[in-house]
Amino acid sequence: MSEFSLVIKNARITDTTITDIGINNGRIEKIGKLKSGNKNIDANKHFVLSGFVNSHCHLDKSNLLDKMTEDHLGKSLEENRILLKKLKSSYSRADVEKRATNTIERMLSKGITAIRTQVDVDPTAGIIPIKSLLSIKEKYKDRVHIEIAAFPQEGVVDEAKRDLMEKAIELGADVVGGLPLVEEKGNEKKHLEILFELAKQYNKALDIQVDETNDPRLAILPEVLKKTKEENYEGRVTVTHAIALSRMPTEKAKKIIEQMKSLRINVIVTPSANMITRFVEINDLWMRPSNSITRVTELFDNGINIAIGTDNIRDIFYPFGNCSMIRELHMLISATRMTTREYIDGAISMATTNGAKLLGLNYGIEEGKQADIIITDAMSKLDILNSDEIIPCVIKNGNIMSLDENKLQRRGN
Repeated sequence: MSEFSLVIKNARITDTTITDIGINNGRIEKIGKLKSGNKNIDANKHFVLSGFVNSHCHLDKSNLLDKMTEDHLGKSLEENRILLKKLKSSYSRADVEKRATNTIERMLSKGITAIRTQVDVDPTAGIIPIKSLLSIKEKYKDRVHIEIAAFPQEGVVDEAKRDLMEKAIELGADVVGGLPLVEEKGNEKKHLEILFELAKQYNKALDIQVDETNDPRLAILPEVLKKTKEENYEGRVTVTHAIALSRMPTEKAKKIIEQMKSLRINVIVTPSANMITRFVEINDLWMRPSNSITRVTELFDNGINIAIGTDNIRDIFYPFGNCSMIRELHMLISATRMTTREYIDGAISMATTNGAKLLGLNYGIEEGKQADIIITDAMSKLDILNSDEIIPCVIKNGNIMSLDENKLQRRGN
């Protein structure tokens, strides 16, 4: 009987370090020169990472592209929201579960071992999406960690909408999501107040989508920071997008980033979807037809925990996407010019260990860490970004989920 249930031999854990990884009881127990385990995988010098974490997606909306027509494409954000209501009016649990399951299977093939999904809670679809995703979460619990955020796609200020959010949380949603932008003008702060009330009432973390436009005149992020401090919710608030920060004067942005650091705010970026989002006021100085990404390098330099998500996949808001975190990393690095070695390493952490930290998972290729591991089709971190997005091996809780030994043998040298 071997000392380890699984040993990964010849694993590249840095560009210059090749070693063995011994796994027991879902944890990395030892790293070094090891004897064979009960099961063995020869990584053949391929780079090994913690599993990818998709920190922001919308599984319930995914693959709505199959229900769309060509005249639905190329619309503004607000036009897309109107179209969404029409498509959602015919939702059924079978439909949502089928589309979400197809997306999850594709994510698994791309090396994603943990997911936070925003799930719509609103009068149009009711709690059908939440019930669907709770069922899927249970079904896939041994294959992927799924965290569900109750997402008020149509707002939360109305009492009936708040009641739906409470019901979704009581059914089992893990996180309180938010979207101040959808409220009537003047109700954005009330939206935030209700989110914090719900989060504190049910002892949940917050994940709020803010500032999808790059217009700093509409920025709600400063209000989120103010509310976080007032409610003593440091370390439990995540903001997704925060794009307006990129257009603020540098000195103002620096002060906001300092506040974010002191409040331990997490940030999620969704590079591809951020770049494609369109707005109606295309002739306005601030509202350009293309979008942008938040100040990722400045946030990184200040030690703020940044994670990455695919956001929408093959749906109204983003009709593309193949569930690949490598594709998102390529977009992020290219759009924000993260070309130094430090930034490349940091970006890969955003897609792995940073996302895991956000979800409360103990990731890392270190002894004692959770054995959610992928063996890539690459020999270096830079090579990962230039790869064909193939993940030859996925390991979840120390169990082999998928393995293509031919691909691991192909490039080992």
